[in-house]
Amino acid sequence: MDNYTSAPEDEYDVLIVDDMSNYKTAQCDQYNTRSLSAHLVPPLYTTVFIAGLLGNVLAVLILVKYKGLKHVENIYFLNLAFANLCFLLTLLFWAYTVSQEGILENPFCKILIALYSIGLYSEAFFNALLTVQRYVVFLHVKSSAWAGKVRCGAVTSVLTWGTVILVILPECMFYKPQVESQTYQCFFSRPHFLPADETFWKYFLTLKMNILGFLFPLFAFVFCYVQMRKTLRLRGKQRDLFKLVFAIMVAFLLMWGPYNIALFLSTFKEHFSLHDCKSNYDLDKSVHVLKIIAATHCCVNPFLCVFLDKEFGKHLCRLRHLCDDAPLQPEDSAQEAPREEGECSTDM
Repeated sequence: MDNYTSAPEDEYDVLIVDDMSNYKTAQCDQYNTRSLSAHLVPPLYTTVFIAGLLGNVLAVLILVKYKGLKHVENIYFLNLAFANLCFLLTLLFWAYTVSQEGILENPFCKILIALYSIGLYSEAFFNALLTVQRYVVFLHVKSSAWAGKVRCGAVTSVLTWGTVILVILPECMFYKPQVESQTYQCFFSRPHFLPADETFWKYFLTLKMNILGFLFPLFAFVFCYVQMRKTLRLRGKQRDLFKLVFAIMVAFLLMWGPYNIALFLSTFKEHFSLHDCKSNYDLDKSVHVLKIIAATHCCVNPFLCVFLDKEFGKHLCRLRHLCDDAPLQPEDSAQEAPREEGECSTDM
């Protein structure tokens, strides 16, 4: 059976790194991913896992126990935390497979790839939803859907998770462990009922990753914030929430963007005349290093909340019993003008 895209030599990457080299590139020195992975990935991923697990679990507790889920943005922040937790669960296993030279048996292959894909795409989609929700509130659009608050957030969240499941079906169905070099590795195995052109599937998976995982949230971010900057009239807590959502989206784009670009160039290198020895080596190295950096993003959001959301920091102190037992001031200040009935809350 034809196959391509191996892991864990490619770490957690469930997309594609082209290994169908022609005669000329076969004579070139290939970049050795194991030399860096064996020393860097296990300690780095273990540290990121501990920090990310602690931060995202605390974020979930604060959102549920103190902030509540009565506003759309809080529901989206909660879903972002769950998306990060899904991705975090894969890091220890990928670190283990690297240290054990690629041992990955069934059903862990499908489970890890499913969690990886769910975490990545759900974070991209909920980042886009948060940005659009801020844009709608900013323009005071009082449609019945957005005025529903909890109902609005719950319905859009369910639809988003359903969309994510549909998006990751190819990875869940077609990846399976196979024996190579006396170890189990995770390969994309083309079923017999699908077209035999491996190049098609290589292009398909890369374009899906680039369009849904990067260009879609990037377009939502650029469009919404350009429109809001034209008539910027934010103040108080609304400005703080604007900054928090802005920072979360920028962090996601900056950490996953370079990897998506490198992966795109690596997949379509023949179309960009990048198939010579030096270009192949540089692209393989770039994809490998950038995806390690991108994987660390799953622990970033809780730190942004601590530094940019004052209320989050206060609730964190309260949760850890570091502050007085006196109740915190309500998030809705009595000095602020009351919100209109149809407008979503800006407290986060």
